[in-house]
Amino acid sequence: MQRFRFSILLLVVFISGLIQGALIPLLSTLIERDGNPAWLNGLNATMLYLGVIVSAPLLERFVRKYGFRPTIVLGIILTALATFFLPLWPSLLMWALMRFVIGFGDSALHYGSQVWVTSASDKRSLGRAMAYYGMAFSLGFAVGPLIAPLVDLHFWLPFLVLIVFCLASLFLIFKVDNEYPEAEKVKTDSKGRIRLVLIGGGYTLLPAFTYGFLEASLNANLPIFTVRNDIGLTQTSTLITTFIVASIIVQLPLGRLADHFGKKRILQIVLTLGTLVFAVANLAVDHYVWLLVLFALAGAGLGSTYSLGLAHMTEVLPRSLLPTGNMLYSISFSVGSISGPMIGAFWIALPKEVYFLMYTLILGILAISLFTAKAKPIDV
Repeated sequence: MQRFRFSILLLVVFISGLIQGALIPLLSTLIERDGNPAWLNGLNATMLYLGVIVSAPLLERFVRKYGFRPTIVLGIILTALATFFLPLWPSLLMWALMRFVIGFGDSALHYGSQVWVTSASDKRSLGRAMAYYGMAFSLGFAVGPLIAPLVDLHFWLPFLVLIVFCLASLFLIFKVDNEYPEAEKVKTDSKGRIRLVLIGGGYTLLPAFTYGFLEASLNANLPIFTVRNDIGLTQTSTLITTFIVASIIVQLPLGRLADHFGKKRILQIVLTLGTLVFAVANLAVDHYVWLLVLFALAGAGLGSTYSLGLAHMTEVLPRSLLPTGNMLYSISFSVGSISGPMIGAFWIALPKEVYFLMYTLILGILAISLFTAKAKPIDV
């Protein structure tokens, strides 16, 4: 795709990742400091992803009718407004509502960018394109948790920083012309398109679920887990940042390997390695340095799960079904993101030595699924 447009979209995706990476641990930590139970904290965190699920079917129709740029603009405006209201009304009910709006807005921003990139990229270099896409989001997500400790300087400060980034992304997106998804050769309704995607490549949605589960539970539950085990907010932020920085370092090499050896094969390898890493992490919960090393290894292996899965889905589906495929991919990601904090909130009550077993089980199941599933041809 056009280099300038691709660069702008990467910057927008970076800001999307930064907002998510900052707000999830920031709000979870503030709610925990107020003495609220872990299950209530987890429930509040899920509102972000409920907004994504509700928005996804609406956004598919919106992007087909109005194009990519208006979809991204809608997302930026909703996210900026909701972020402003978070510190203005600091209550659980208001934060739940604003998290829903942010989920809707961030989904629009992310969805418009994601479909635009996948629709315009050459399939021969799709792994590399999605690697850059994943790197941009991951870099934002890595910087995001470092914004959370700013709340100790002034309550409003981290929220104002995020609003400034939203306004910057709004300025950037108007630098590119609007475009539309490829039209279908044979018109089908929404249910028909969903059925085609699920029959032809439903298993390609599983990496999105797994990455969503991993990302959301690490950001929402890990701060609670570490606080209860005498690990500070700064050290926790460093763990999360280490995971994401490691993923950034290997994103492009993995994307190139995926273009050469196949996206599905590389996914199988990294998920198997990730399963083993988290199995070992169960033995290192009392050793921060070892956890740091294991988080680096896990990030290197698993940080590309979302982008590799999306690249594999894109090569399986025809371009006319990419808006629908991306919609389902976003929903799968959000279901995983909702499940992660909820299951993690109850998992924290178990002995700390089995906390990382949760990730071992999820990753192991996905690895097995990818070893057994096959794509089916789709004619549209």
